[in-house]
Amino acid sequence: MAGQFRLLVLTVRLTLLAGVMLLTTATEDAAQTTPSCSNLHPVRPDSSYAFAQASLIALSYAKSAGLEAEAFETERKAESNAQTLLIAMMRHTKTASESYACAAVVLEPYKRSADQKVIAPTADRASRIYRQHVKLNDQFLDVLRNLPDLANQPAKGADTISTIEVERGKLGNDLIKVTTLTLLGLVDQNKIAKDGTLQTLVITRVERKELLDRLLRTFPKVKEEGNRSGAPDMMFTAGLYYQFLTKPYKSADE
Repeated sequence: MAGQFRLLVLTVRLTLLAGVMLLTTATEDAAQTTPSCSNLHPVRPDSSYAFAQASLIALSYAKSAGLEAEAFETERKAESNAQTLLIAMMRHTKTASESYACAAVVLEPYKRSADQKVIAPTADRASRIYRQHVKLNDQFLDVLRNLPDLANQPAKGADTISTIEVERGKLGNDLIKVTTLTLLGLVDQNKIAKDGTLQTLVITRVERKELLDRLLRTFPKVKEEGNRSGAPDMMFTAGLYYQFLTKPYKSADE
């Protein structure tokens, strides 16, 4: 029994390490309580620039959640007691959930934007992605809470964990699509070049630099790793921002 318990703990630990690096958030019930978020910004629901900024802030919260996996791994190397590791695993998962709840919170106001073509639907889709990860995180915590019962039926625990992994992968791909839509919203659709292409942004040079600076502060290695084959989903998503903001587009004030 003890051996099975430790084996399942190890399995769940690996799931946490892989899953939390993608996206996890809180439950619907948890969403009813306001998380402690500090990295918010002045909301301008109808501004494409402000929405892109909010999306980057949300991504920074996602990165913070991912760091919980690394923190747990450090504890695992220094601790061999299964009960202590289980407590640590739950603590880091809940802390990650708090960060991802903040990622959803920062995007919520943009769901009410007057821009019903890009900002409002994209914000709604992004916040849903984060909150769906919340549900997956809750399912993961349920597995942890029921480890003693699952020790006698490991297939049930494995089935739940594998489902969580598959769903996380799908949501990671969805976030990449939403990020692409967010960035396309920065392109001025009314300024068409002589060759028929769109080459001008709706943001100024100062705003463009601020977005790029924020990105580089949060993901300092994005230039080297964001477009690398096999890069983690979070870094790849950040890389989309870098590629877009460094393209030879004209800024609105050029």
